[in-house]
Amino acid sequence: MCGLAGVLCRVPGMTGAQYAPVVARMCQRIAHRGPDDEGIWHDGPICLGSRRLAIQDLSPAGHMPMVDPSGRYVLAYNGELYNAPELRRELEARGVRFRSTGDTEVLLHSLIAWGEAVLPRLAGILAFAFWDSERRELWLVRDHLGVKPLYYLELGDILLFASEIKALIPEHPDPRVDDLSILQWSLYRNLDFPDRKSLVRGIESVLPGEIVKIVNGVRQHRFYFRPPTAVDATAYRRAETLTAQALAEEIEDTLATVVREQLVSDVPVGTLLSGGLDSSLLTALAARYRSDLTAFHVSVAGFPDHDERPYAEALCRRKGLTFVTMRLDGGAFRAALARTVWLSDLPLTHPNSVAYHLISRVVREHGVIVALAGEGADELFGGYAWAYRRRRRLQRLRPWLDKIPPLIREGLALLIYAEAELPVTSIRFRELMPPTVLMLDRFARREWLETCIEAYGFVDREQDREVLGAMLADLGDFLSPLLRRLDRMSMGASVECRVPYLDPRLVARAVNLPLDYKLGRHADKWILKQVALRHMPKELVVRKKMGFPLPLWQWTRPYVRPDFFSDGFLETHLGFKRSGITRLVARGERWVQALFGLITLEIWGRLFLMGRTLAEVEAWLASFEPKPHAPTFN
Repeated sequence: MCGLAGVLCRVPGMTGAQYAPVVARMCQRIAHRGPDDEGIWHDGPICLGSRRLAIQDLSPAGHMPMVDPSGRYVLAYNGELYNAPELRRELEARGVRFRSTGDTEVLLHSLIAWGEAVLPRLAGILAFAFWDSERRELWLVRDHLGVKPLYYLELGDILLFASEIKALIPEHPDPRVDDLSILQWSLYRNLDFPDRKSLVRGIESVLPGEIVKIVNGVRQHRFYFRPPTAVDATAYRRAETLTAQALAEEIEDTLATVVREQLVSDVPVGTLLSGGLDSSLLTALAARYRSDLTAFHVSVAGFPDHDERPYAEALCRRKGLTFVTMRLDGGAFRAALARTVWLSDLPLTHPNSVAYHLISRVVREHGVIVALAGEGADELFGGYAWAYRRRRRLQRLRPWLDKIPPLIREGLALLIYAEAELPVTSIRFRELMPPTVLMLDRFARREWLETCIEAYGFVDREQDREVLGAMLADLGDFLSPLLRRLDRMSMGASVECRVPYLDPRLVARAVNLPLDYKLGRHADKWILKQVALRHMPKELVVRKKMGFPLPLWQWTRPYVRPDFFSDGFLETHLGFKRSGITRLVARGERWVQALFGLITLEIWGRLFLMGRTLAEVEAWLASFEPKPHAPTFN
């Protein structure tokens, strides 16, 4: 698990060697991703750099960038390849002789032996740059669902690329906000999907499941995986013929295999244990294979309704695991907010990103370098009742809603818009709003949803197709900022987080389950709960989902004041009017999520586009902290 950076010269006469200082600077900005080793390599028109977090084969044999024995091929790699043993055996049968025991060399020789054809076979979380010096061809590749990041920036005759945006911005001659991207962020709080653009004009992302080839200086884009391609009518029909018990056993066997593979490491391994179903099941399965696991938990101080510690602690007692908890309060949250935004490279979508980073630091302090996390289970198995179960109910109600008289429907719409403080008196406002939102998104999310629904065209019931399609679409859309949160916050503490639920083999099983096994008659994630009941007591499995809420209003109160934004990024760069900010601040408790978004946008702008250092922004935020009351004497 590492960070990478590089420069490719795209015209004759330029050499990668002259850009070695640039690559070294970019690597230094992402040193947190790889504190164990650094490498710079250049040849002809390219220069590659790597920062290594050593996980497998801790010896110098795992040094990157890694060059094959012929000297023709070079790899800079960020990730873990869980089916490396299988690929290694195949390569050895072909005569490949390995110099290391790590997965980096396996990936390098897999690409040499099979080329692009091997990409769909890679079971892991990865992003890499692969250079063929003979063909003068560069590949930039991300894993199936985009767990690991990779960005690029074209500057005339050169192409720069790196694991994080913060490595590229200081090399950008004119970094400015992309106007359309800021509108999309304001609507969706998500720029990791579906577009490749970032908030900074010119910096773009390699998309999940994509290979970007630069041949003769020209970019070529191709997807080797998209979630709809995992939907298979034959597999779905087969699942319909099996009993619930047989399906649960298949899901359990696949998940157990994946967990066992992802526990392979030459450094200590733990789990991020919220106490919810997903992380608890991973922890219970992992405990079957390793007794030396440590489970790490965030406890929300002073808000017992937000705290799942009793459930997490009970599971660890039952499994005999070491349990480490971190108490999070408002002061610690605010103190870490600037660094969290800096690590994210974006204003925060999820306030609990702060908690993810702080617990990752605790993980590292306890000597654990690898942690399993539960991302992806909700999207695969139907865990968002507010989205999936509600969508199914709406599908059933739609024929009745169509029968509501137009005047009554109009009155209800007016009430809803008035409650939301939207200008209901504008002419045809209600008719303009939905198309306007779709236009700002360039209809991309709607088209993506329709594509995912069409993937289930063989399913008989329309209602099931709609909900299954929405869950599949979320593997590209809703999941993407969650994966950003996990990668940036953990790697910011030099910890690798692995996501067993998103292994391609488990994804293939889950997306081909009939809907009734996900949204059961009485429970969401029904089939996953059947698996969990085999490993955990019922009281830990069958209970209301909590998610990971934080008391955001109470914790951000010191920033809820108009002068927080005075002469800052929103006013000077985005043209926000002070009077409008004042009105929003006055309604802060009601619009707390929107206000938090603006707070982190202000922090992001100061860090990345106004030239403020992280220390300067941290000091600025600290100036708003409540002052202790001085003692009074009579």
